[in-house]
Amino acid sequence: MQIKSALIAALMLTSFMATPLPVQAEDRVVPPTVVSKVHLSKEQKAAKLAERLALQKAARLAAKPAVDPVVSRLKTLHNRMIAKQELKDRELQELADSGDGLAAFYYARRLEETGKTSALPSATHYYAMASYLDREFAIHRLIALMKSPEVKLSDAQIKGGKDALVKLANAGNTTAALGLADLYAAGQPFPQDAAESRYWLLRAAKSGDANAAQKLAQSAIMPPDGSPPDVPTARAALALMVASNEPGKVAMAQTLLARLDATDPTEVSQ
Repeated sequence: MQIKSALIAALMLTSFMATPLPVQAEDRVVPPTVVSKVHLSKEQKAAKLAERLALQKAARLAAKPAVDPVVSRLKTLHNRMIAKQELKDRELQELADSGDGLAAFYYARRLEETGKTSALPSATHYYAMASYLDREFAIHRLIALMKSPEVKLSDAQIKGGKDALVKLANAGNTTAALGLADLYAAGQPFPQDAAESRYWLLRAAKSGDANAAQKLAQSAIMPPDGSPPDVPTARAALALMVASNEPGKVAMAQTLLARLDATDPTEVSQ
C-alpha cells in the first residue's frame, strides 16, 4: 500500500514539472508594428493645405474683436472730412457730437454762415466744444458770439462757453484769459464783475502778454464799475509791463508808477 502511494506521488510530481508555466503579459515579446508610409497625391496635399489655412483663418477671425459699426461710420466720416470731401449737415453734426473737435468747429462755422440769428446759439455751443477739445482757432469766434447781445444763450450754453475758456486760460492761453476778462468787464453774458475781470487780466499778464498787463493796470487804476482804485493790483500789472522789455510798455509803466507814487490814483489815467 505504501509503495502504491509513493508511485502515485511520483507520477503527479513528474506531470507538474512537465507542464509549462504561463507567460506573464510583461514577459511577452511584441514584434514592432510596421507602419507603411502613405503617399498623398498632389490634389490631396492641396486639399489638406487649404483645409489647414482655412482653419487658421477662422481662428484669427474668432480672436479678432468685432468692429463696431458706429465707430466704423464715424471713422469714415472723419476721413472724408480730412480729405475735404463735402459732408451733409447731419453727417457733420453727428461727427461733432461724437467728440470730434475739428468737426465741431466746421459745423459751428457752417451754422454761423447761414446768416440766421437763430442758429448763433448752436454755433456758440459747437465753437465752445471745439475750444474745449483744444481747437484753439475756435476761441476768437466763441468769444465774439458770447459777447454779442444779439446772441441769446441758454444757461447751459453760457456754462459750456465759460468752461472752455477757463480750461484754456488755466493752461496758459492768453486769448482765452483776455476773453474772460472782457466778458466780465462788459457784463455779457456774465454779470459784470471788475474783480473777476482783473483776475483774468492778471493771468494773461503773467503768461507774458504785455497788453494784458496794460489793460490790467488801467482797469485797476480806474475800475469800469466805479469802485475804488486797486493800487496793489495796478503796481503788480505795471511791474509786469516793465518786465516785458517792450520799450513802449516799459516807458508807459514807469510813467504810471511815478504818478502813482506822487498823486491820487484816480488822476493817473487823466
